[in-house]
Amino acid sequence: MAEQEEQSGEKEFEASEERLRQAREDGDVPMSKEANTLGLLIGIGISAIVFVSFTSGKLTSDFSSLFYYAEEYATDIFTDHGVQTRRTLADIMFSLLPMFLVLASCVILVLILQRGIAFSTKKIQPDVKKLSPIENIKKKYGAKGLLDFLKDAAKMIFAGLIAAYFLLYFATEYYGASALGREGLGEFTLNQILKLIFYFFVFQVVLALLDLPLQHYLHGQRLRMTREDLKKEMKQNEGDPQLKQQRRERGTQITRSDMLKNVESATVVMVNPEHYAVALKWDPESDDAPICVAKGVDHLAAKIREVAQANGVPIYRDPPTTRSMYRVVEIDEEIKREHFAAVAAAIQYVERVRQHLGARND
Repeated sequence: MAEQEEQSGEKEFEASEERLRQAREDGDVPMSKEANTLGLLIGIGISAIVFVSFTSGKLTSDFSSLFYYAEEYATDIFTDHGVQTRRTLADIMFSLLPMFLVLASCVILVLILQRGIAFSTKKIQPDVKKLSPIENIKKKYGAKGLLDFLKDAAKMIFAGLIAAYFLLYFATEYYGASALGREGLGEFTLNQILKLIFYFFVFQVVLALLDLPLQHYLHGQRLRMTREDLKKEMKQNEGDPQLKQQRRERGTQITRSDMLKNVESATVVMVNPEHYAVALKWDPESDDAPICVAKGVDHLAAKIREVAQANGVPIYRDPPTTRSMYRVVEIDEEIKREHFAAVAAAIQYVERVRQHLGARND
């Protein structure tokens, strides 16, 4: 059964952290184009609300003059090299410049929120697969291609309906608004543009809310791993010296942390006194012999003594026995028979000290 699964190449495992990291380095991140478009429309909305409120008079006047004095501008272009026309267009572009900056900022912000900014040269490197007709057909007629087609079709249908509505409505109303004069005509045009943007914004919000989780799901599905992928990754990681060193360091840190935690409940800590330290725990009701719960040399030995002092664990000096136990007794292992006498003396000393302290407290 396992062989059949491996041969079928079924992607039954979630992508590992290593695979996700490698995909991001290659520029392969979940990206919703609909969310990017929504960011652009949000930028347009903010620009319309903020900047138009400050520049609406000048902007409306310049736009209106282009429509209202169309013949004069045409004459200016052909007779005076378009001096006045260029000046008016420059004023319009200067008024619109802050709006373009807001648009760019909103799109960048949406990319950051999607964690979609990943710098990689792999995307621009030549790839033979991109020239393969078979690969292109898979992309075009696969699941992603079908999804893109459905989204584009929905947008085209919606845009067509909105365009038809505005052509019918706008043409009728525009004729009546022309009687309002230049300022009234410009204000009417601006209001219709803002209304059109609002309709597209609502539609884009719905698309983005549907597309964003879908793209993350499809990205996760595409990066899923087969059993063979996991084996290959583990084999590569095992051979990576840096990862090996990181695992060793992490294991050492965990071991030291656990050992120092065990010192807090130790019965006695036997020391060299400076270079070696061995913490022992003994429960006469359940243990046949004392058990080594922590040991260390130099810096670690100092930490063991420090933890013992902080938690009131007695420290007993016996250099030969301490050095011997450090060499032959492992963590969570009972002491050897040759250490019984020395350790018994240490525990008896501890009991006498505790009894003495108890008597003084009484």
